Amino acid sequence: MQDYFPLKLALGDQFCNRAKERELLKHNILKARHSVLVSPRRYGKSSLVHKVAKEIKKPFVTIDLFLAHDDKAVTKRILTGIANVVSQIIPAREKFLDFIQGIFRNFKVTLAAKHFSIETSYTAGMFDPVDQIYTALCGLAKLSKEKQKKVIFFIDEFQDIANAQNSKAIQGAIRHVAQETSDVVFIFSGSNRHLLLELFDDKSMPLYMLCEKIQLERMSSNDYWQYLQDAAKSKWNKQLPKTVFNRIINYTELHPFYVNLLCDRVWRNKTLPNVDIVTNAWLECYEIEERRLIAELEKLTNNQQIVLKALAINPITEITGQRFLHLVPIAYSSVRQSVRSLYEKDMLYIVKKQDEAIPSLKLNQYRVLDPLLAFALRRYA
Repeated sequence: MQDYFPLKLALGDQFCNRAKERELLKHNILKARHSVLVSPRRYGKSSLVHKVAKEIKKPFVTIDLFLAHDDKAVTKRILTGIANVVSQIIPAREKFLDFIQGIFRNFKVTLAAKHFSIETSYTAGMFDPVDQIYTALCGLAKLSKEKQKKVIFFIDEFQDIANAQNSKAIQGAIRHVAQETSDVVFIFSGSNRHLLLELFDDKSMPLYMLCEKIQLERMSSNDYWQYLQDAAKSKWNKQLPKTVFNRIINYTELHPFYVNLLCDRVWRNKTLPNVDIVTNAWLECYEIEERRLIAELEKLTNNQQIVLKALAINPITEITGQRFLHLVPIAYSSVRQSVRSLYEKDMLYIVKKQDEAIPSLKLNQYRVLDPLLAFALRRYA
């Protein structure tokens, strides 16, 4: 069965549009400009990087620093990533082992399961994570230059590096290598965009102004139209009715994850769906995700819950105007503080562009970022 709407990485033909962002990222890679991808969670940052890496056919590795909260975890994951990409540059064969060991002479290099492995050569008492990471990245840069292979080095959940004991020094090591080489191109992303941007926008941080920021916003309904029509023709050999398409777009509010989540359930039907089938599928999504949504709400303060609920029912452009303040039974200062916190938690977003398929979407509106959470809050009301 063909998976038209993956809930994890969208690879190959599963990837939908993002033409502008793809071209920008390709341009940065080919010009050896480092990038940081900025967006809320589940907007398709990782899928974008994988898509571009596949299209330009460069050695590529993904390193996930999720919950890498200490120096050893960060070091191990970066070394594992380097070993992975080295195996793409040089065939993982016994005759090349001495050559790789010569490049990474401060490390223990082994060959197993047709992949090189690069491990720290220091004992526990002598372990220096900054030196290890810096030396290994320098080795990768040297190998890339010798073999004339530009490497794409993608570090996801990069904001978690802030918890490591030597976080600043490790970031400094990465910056030094990034500035000195044009053969290793770094791409950073993370699920908490506000913590992530602190690492690149704060003058006191080592990575300040190192990267070009690529903002991923929600795509337009026009971006989804052809993809959904192609999927409909493939599944039912018929065109998706405009009313059905609009119902999907209005429920999901163009949130990439929820477009896939809803369409995945709609496309399980054996016959061409109508608007009632879309509505039932959305209710099924709500039932499946309800426990998660409740858990997210329970993490908020009472004031934050009040503000979020009010914005789910009445999205508004003037967050501190009299009209909105009349809807919430809390003080003006509490509203401002709650809005700021919700925005930093990626619970709210500001509409940057209108879309003809969603008349309720107004420019500069404050809206609940998660459309299913907004739906749930309206139901609870």
